[in-house]
Amino acid sequence: MTRYEPVNFDQLTPEHKALYEAVRANRPKLVGPFSVLMHNPPLAHAINQVVDAVRKDGKLDKRLYELIVLIVVRHASAGYAWAVHEPLARKAGVSGDVVDAIHAKRKPSFTKPDEKTIYEAVIELLSTNKIGDAAYQALIQEFGLPKTIEAITCVGLYCMIGSVINAFQVPTPNGEKPF
Repeated sequence: MTRYEPVNFDQLTPEHKALYEAVRANRPKLVGPFSVLMHNPPLAHAINQVVDAVRKDGKLDKRLYELIVLIVVRHASAGYAWAVHEPLARKAGVSGDVVDAIHAKRKPSFTKPDEKTIYEAVIELLSTNKIGDAAYQALIQEFGLPKTIEAITCVGLYCMIGSVINAFQVPTPNGEKPF
């Protein structure tokens, strides 16, 4: 049982209808966290812009983006986001062994150094709310400052998305029970 009603498109202002359509453009229907966020259109607009800046327009490899998402949403036990992003991560090239380890809350055995760098920094940030000098320098050496900023922004974005999913009990797309 969710804690919100679906957005009634017919009751939206013309401006908010345009936003609804823009948010829905990459989705078959308005579901997930945006089904909640559209109850506050200015906030939905701002978050959609951040999602687009990181996911659509970002320079970080999609495999690494999806890895970050999986780490964060597993940490938050945000079932909707896991159900959506787990197949996307596999399709983007995150190995099944890595996905399965993250799902089981185990440290994966990485074959790709960039994935290990991301994993260690994200886990440190989620665990301590900080990134120490060694993890920070590893990110900078591997990705440079702009992609490091993008990676850390992705962590924060999906912490927020996970909070919305969990607080409003957003159901998984097909009734999955990932956790």
